[in-house]
Amino acid sequence: MLPEVKQTATAFIESAGTWRTARGARASLNGSGAAPQTPPTASILEVPGAESSSVQVVYPQYGGITTDTAAVIVLFDQQLRGPGGITNRQLALDVRLLRRATGMWEVDRINPLTSLGSSVPLSAAATEVLTDHRIRLSSPAQTDVNTGRVDEQILQILLGLAEDYELGIQVIHTGHIQTVFPTSRVSNHAVGRAVDIREIDGKKVIDPTMSPSVLECFMQRASELGATEVGGPFDLNAERKGFFTDDVHRDHIHIGVTPGDPLAHLR
Repeated sequence: MLPEVKQTATAFIESAGTWRTARGARASLNGSGAAPQTPPTASILEVPGAESSSVQVVYPQYGGITTDTAAVIVLFDQQLRGPGGITNRQLALDVRLLRRATGMWEVDRINPLTSLGSSVPLSAAATEVLTDHRIRLSSPAQTDVNTGRVDEQILQILLGLAEDYELGIQVIHTGHIQTVFPTSRVSNHAVGRAVDIREIDGKKVIDPTMSPSVLECFMQRASELGATEVGGPFDLNAERKGFFTDDVHRDHIHIGVTPGDPLAHLR
């Protein structure tokens, strides 16, 4: 893992998201020495009519790492002040980074937000996920479920896991990388067939005090409920497809469903 990647992405969002009307996110970045191509991509942090903004990062999640490129999915709360008072929103953004020749990392851009599409009627499972107090959806994930386009099997897996665990959901689609980094292969997140979980029973997956046995049971239960891919801090079964680990999945549990693929199984 490369903690400096997360630190750089977090510092960038905190800097870009703290501004006043005279110096919005883009102007603030222009004056901070950011790469020329970076400030225009920060327009998502600006809201028409807002007079000032401040942000607090909730959780930066690894999205992808290579030798000289990286992605961090930054979930954060933004407080906006305007003529009508204070408003709050929560965003998840796909922040891309490059490693300089000096070895230091810098933010290259924020990727544009995407959508699962126009809303369709909610299924019973979607409604249940939205109202289950044991499934704590981030605002972006809640938006995705509200479209009615999140895969039914993913919803059922979340409901099944919530029978035994309290879940802290980082992202489903909105704010997640749309391809499997660094390839061009479409991610299951792009079509609403995957979810990333940052917390189990109120404790972060990456927390050094998190019990490996809890993670193992959780990952195994996800496969029993229908997941075809389960990624996390360790691989439950290196000899079979389905379970996997890498540096990117040390800080969250990825659960996905690919139609036609066998369930992830230990045996």
